[in-house]
Amino acid sequence: MTIASEPAPEHGTQFKGEITVGSRIIDDLSSGLYKSPAACLKELINNSYDADATIVRVMVKPDADRIIIEDDGEGMTQSQFVSHFSRISESHKRDDSEYTASGRPKIGKIGIGFIAANELCEEMEIYSTTRGSTELLHVTIDFEMMRLPPEQRRRGGESAYAKGDYYGEVLQTAQEDHYTKIFLKRVRGEARNILVGAGSPTSPIRESSLYGLKAETVTARLASLNSWSSLDGYSQTMLGVALNVPVPYAPAWIPDEHRPSLAEFEEQAKALAFQVEYDGTPLLKPIALRGGDESESIVRIVELDGDHVGAQGWIYAQRGVLRPEDLNGVLIRIRNAAVGEYSKNFLDFPHAEGTLFQRWISAEIYADDRLEDALNIDRRTLRDTHPAYVELRKWFHKELSDFIREVRRELYVKPSEQRQKERNTAEVTRIKAAASRVKDTLGADVARKIEDAFPVTPPAAPADSGTTRARRSTKAAAHSVNRKYSVSEVYEIVLEVANETLSKEAAQKFIEELTKRLRG
Repeated sequence: MTIASEPAPEHGTQFKGEITVGSRIIDDLSSGLYKSPAACLKELINNSYDADATIVRVMVKPDADRIIIEDDGEGMTQSQFVSHFSRISESHKRDDSEYTASGRPKIGKIGIGFIAANELCEEMEIYSTTRGSTELLHVTIDFEMMRLPPEQRRRGGESAYAKGDYYGEVLQTAQEDHYTKIFLKRVRGEARNILVGAGSPTSPIRESSLYGLKAETVTARLASLNSWSSLDGYSQTMLGVALNVPVPYAPAWIPDEHRPSLAEFEEQAKALAFQVEYDGTPLLKPIALRGGDESESIVRIVELDGDHVGAQGWIYAQRGVLRPEDLNGVLIRIRNAAVGEYSKNFLDFPHAEGTLFQRWISAEIYADDRLEDALNIDRRTLRDTHPAYVELRKWFHKELSDFIREVRRELYVKPSEQRQKERNTAEVTRIKAAASRVKDTLGADVARKIEDAFPVTPPAAPADSGTTRARRSTKAAAHSVNRKYSVSEVYEIVLEVANETLSKEAAQKFIEELTKRLRG
């Protein structure tokens, strides 16, 4: 392997070598590390973010035989490529600083995300140049070696394992250029099948794809779905990428009444100035919470200043099961990048506590850098026993438990009481209308007695009765108006009253007529 010396290499310089990882453990962990095309693509896009790119363009369609990822980031030189990627577990991404030149906290740490491409393709081609340099790096990485048994890839005893061969050359470009272009070639079968998922413009399956849609149309479509699984694989991959990378929130991602409370989160995401286009569609966080009237959804801002970790975030609930169901749970972000997907069980929150209301809730937590040490190498999961994660989970469970009590009160009990009151008022109105119709035949006194028996507002409980007793009194009065009677119960009441108040002949005639009407 040729490693560049301090002076810039001459144009036309060729070099080659191997990408290796620092141990058998890292080799094992990095093989099959990414379970979906979205997980692989987001790693490459986050690399662009760490390179201070302001825009990344991902091109997958039309046939997913070749995937292109290009950005306007700072790029890299031959020496930087060799330094960063010849031995992955010894990456120098954060040697100079934890932050990029523009102030972004770097997402990548040991550089293992770079080899995510091997899950998608057999070959990766890179063109990259840095600002102020005429050096254009051109590298081709062959991942065929990764398919070999570990014993055939061991280098230097147990100290390193090869992951791929690379062949490079230094070309010439304009001095003002700075970019990186990545071509994923020979896309692997299963990945290609998923990525090519969108149907043709004339196919009925087109209705289940987000391909080619505007960003606002995507958000509107998401808000109407029960589940992302009703979309094709191409669209689910697109959403998986958007969920993980540091793109902005959509303008209509949450009911308007909650926007002021969450403005800080929106502004922080926007301030990162990071855009991703996916086959021309600008990616936004795929969070589309339907909500409803202000009384039908609530949101709470939460914050932790702990001994081992700090965090801030929001918890949202709406009356009824959350749709799309993919947003149900809690999503954790570290350095603005998501840790996997939503935790459906809210970080192992007791299932029995507010089971119904857990299905109404979505939450997002931004944890500080101290939680990064709890990340497993796949960046999708956290170590259960790490002090930072233990503290975060305990805090979140306490916040969630308290929030569920608020949800029960504000979105379940109060609306139920209000609907009961509305039904009561409607029923009393019908009773008064019926009483009015018989006023001429049975007399005004009878009509008034009927109306007085069922007032619009239930009688108030005694002043010293207390809130609980007052509520019981109101419920009892409402129940007497809204109670549903079976036919047998109607007969029992009517027969008893008829026998007590009518002559035998009148009672017989009344019962016969009532029976005809009840039978329809």
